[in-house]
Amino acid sequence: MNIQTFIILNLAIYLPFHLFEEAVGNFPKWMYEHRWLPYHMTHGHWMANNLFIYYPIILVAAVLFLLDERFACCGIGVLVWGVINFGDHFYYTIRDKKVSPGLITGILFLVNSVAGLYCFFSSGAGSVLDFGIGILIGGVLFGLPIGLCVAVYPLFERFFNPT
Repeated sequence: MNIQTFIILNLAIYLPFHLFEEAVGNFPKWMYEHRWLPYHMTHGHWMANNLFIYYPIILVAAVLFLLDERFACCGIGVLVWGVINFGDHFYYTIRDKKVSPGLITGILFLVNSVAGLYCFFSSGAGSVLDFGIGILIGGVLFGLPIGLCVAVYPLFERFFNPT
């Protein structure tokens, strides 16, 4: 398999499998309880955040790489995002002594991302600079959507929790 396959697999794991696992575990409530968000949002609001903020940002990074391999750092970023996603769920599973909603598919992200990074670097296509920038991009792919989620909360709130 090539790195493109691993990047596409991360996208496929996220939507719908990871989101389904988180939804079943009431992830919107979990995020609020763990102070990831200053608001407790409905499932519809949370899903809108995933479909209109989280997923498109990750998709843009993946598409940039898939269209032009000069954007290797973006492809690496998608794989690093998968590792960070797992790390987040793993950390809270240990801290709370209770399985975090999303841990099972987070393990899939970890396995897929590590295999993708191994494939990428064993092919000789990657550089240390690509990897360094990819780590930064992976962090942005993880953190930016959360910040945007808080920023656009009032807009989505009007549609998903009208008063």
